[in-house]
Amino acid sequence: MTGSGRYAVNLWRGLRERLPEDHLRLLAPGDAPAAVHAEAGDRLVSVPAPPLGGRARKLWWEQVGLPRAARVCRPALDLVHVPYFSAPALQHIPYVVTIHDLIPLMVPEYHGSLAMRGYLQLVARTARRAALVLTDSEHSARDIKRELGVPGERIRVIPLAADSQFRPAASDEDRQAVEATRRRYGLERPYILNTGGLDVRKQVGKIVEGFARARGSLREDYDLVIVGRAHTDNPRMYPPLDRLIRRFGLADRVRLVGAVADDEFVALYHGAEFFVFASLYEGFGLTPLEAMACGTPVISSGRTSLAEVVGDAGIIIEPEPRAIAEAIVRLGNDAALRRELSEHGLERARLFSWERTTAQTLDAYCAALGAPVGAR
Repeated sequence: MTGSGRYAVNLWRGLRERLPEDHLRLLAPGDAPAAVHAEAGDRLVSVPAPPLGGRARKLWWEQVGLPRAARVCRPALDLVHVPYFSAPALQHIPYVVTIHDLIPLMVPEYHGSLAMRGYLQLVARTARRAALVLTDSEHSARDIKRELGVPGERIRVIPLAADSQFRPAASDEDRQAVEATRRRYGLERPYILNTGGLDVRKQVGKIVEGFARARGSLREDYDLVIVGRAHTDNPRMYPPLDRLIRRFGLADRVRLVGAVADDEFVALYHGAEFFVFASLYEGFGLTPLEAMACGTPVISSGRTSLAEVVGDAGIIIEPEPRAIAEAIVRLGNDAALRRELSEHGLERARLFSWERTTAQTLDAYCAALGAPVGAR
C-alpha cells in the first residue's frame, strides 16, 4: 500500500459508489491477493497467471494478462484504466493511463540496469498511445509532456488526497493509541517525524545531518523518528543510515522504527511535534499531505510537486542540511508557530478529497470516449 496502491484502492471505491454495477469491472491476475477479490466481489474479471515471479510476472500481466482479461469483457468493454505507468503495447480499445511521476526516468539510481532501461522504453511508448494520461500534479504533467512527448491536450492533472484515517486526534481512543505507540517504540521525549521511505531521493541522511546541526540550538530535547525500511540491500538505492547516526553521536536520539502498521502510522503523526520531508522528487507528495491532514506541522522540500501540495501551509525549504537545521530550530522553538501551521495545514488538506479525484477521473473517462463531460 504505497502511494500508488492507495490511489488504486481509493479510486476503485469511489468509482464503485458512483457507477452502476454493470458499468465497472476490476481486471486482475487469477492469483491476485484475497484483498483484491474482497474489494471487487462480483465485479472481478481474472485470467490464469503463469508460474512466474517478480518482474517477469509483472511484465506478463501488463502485456499479456491484461489484454486477455479485457477480451473476456468484450464487446461490452469501452475503456480500460491502468492506474500506474504501464499499458499494453497493443491497444485495440481506448486506454487511460495514470503516470504519477517519472521518477524511474528522472532519477539515475532507478534505471541502472539494461533490463530496466528496456522496460522504461517500452512503457514510455505504450503511454504515448493512451487516449489520455492522468497525473497528480502540474509538475508531473510538464515532465510527461517534455520527456515522453505526450501532447498537453492528452494530459489531465487530477490531484490525490489523504485517506480518511489521516485526521486530527479528537477522541480518547486516538490519544490512547498515541500513548500505546509511544510505549511500543520507547518514545519518551518530544519527537520530530519523517515518513515516506528510505530510498535515495528521500534524502533521509540529510535530515539526520540537519537534526544533528539543530540540536544545540533547540530549547527542548527532541528525538528524530524515521519510519520505513529498505526494500533491497542495494546501498546505492537505499543508503544506510547507521554509520551516519553514529558519526553524529545520535544513537540514542534517532529512532529507526522500520515499517509500521496503519494504526501506528497515524498515531505517530498525531504524537509528533512536527514533520520533516526532504525529498528531491515527488509526483505528488502524499506524506506531507497526510501529516497536514492529521494537524501535524510540516517542513518540506519545495522541489518538484511538493510546493503545489504544501502551499503556504508549511515551511518550504531547500532540501540540504543547513536549511533543514534552520527550519527545525525555528519550528522546534516556537510553539505558537507550530499551532499556526497545524491550523493552516488542516485547511490546506481539506482542498484535496478522493470524492473530487473520482469525479475528475470520471470526467476524464468521458473525454477519452468522446462523450460530453458529466455524461456518466
